[in-house]
Amino acid sequence: MFSPDRKVREAYEPGQVLDFGDYKVRLRVNERARRISVRIDNRTGDAIVTAPRPKYLKDAVEFAKTRHDWILQTRRGQTRPVPFSPGAQLSIKGYPVVLAERAGVISPKAEQVDGSWQLVSSGDAATFSRRVERYLRTQAQKTFQAETDRLAAKLGFSGIKVSLFDAHARWGSCSPSKKSIRYSWRIIMAPTDVLVYLAAHEVAHLRHPDHSPAFWATVTELYGKPWKPARSWLKTRGHELFKYAAARDLKGQGE
Repeated sequence: MFSPDRKVREAYEPGQVLDFGDYKVRLRVNERARRISVRIDNRTGDAIVTAPRPKYLKDAVEFAKTRHDWILQTRRGQTRPVPFSPGAQLSIKGYPVVLAERAGVISPKAEQVDGSWQLVSSGDAATFSRRVERYLRTQAQKTFQAETDRLAAKLGFSGIKVSLFDAHARWGSCSPSKKSIRYSWRIIMAPTDVLVYLAAHEVAHLRHPDHSPAFWATVTELYGKPWKPARSWLKTRGHELFKYAAARDLKGQGE
């Protein structure tokens, strides 16, 4: 067990991983952060401590020590991510969908049965899960590209390159100089309003690479309604999108 009296290195760097005995602590710097914070990685169970500047990493480590009991309690309450499997219920672009298995269906396809939607595919456990994830990624790419193009046009931008990622620390990122935006593919499983808000948020960064009042005014302009409920959903329920394991976690299984 980790002891608060245990000595650790005093020279810290972003990305460094510390072994606290019962768990590991990853150090992170985010210049947009207003204070030191600690959260639990939904996939690995590691504690991630974030500081606004590298010089505050030592203070961040000390803060993590004070949160030892909270970290242990939170990790105990976590459930390990599971593969996408037949019978699972999820949301795709706001529509409730049930995953179903049918032999020979290599490329997943959506079907409506008695008024309800099913996403049908085949394969052993790992293969089925990979195929469903590929389908979701394809839907996310198409949806975010279309939404990004629509919103960017309102600001006079075009030719924005959209790509996907699977980070646990953020839902999207924008590189104005490169005219590129990255989104978490998992947002395709979030409510539609949340997806549109995220697109509006990242597109607004094309004009304002900060979180100034002017930036939020642009988000409001693009989103067209109060955006705080969508932002709150990401903060309070976004962790639910990590219920399912990513294909990388199924390496060596199935196809």
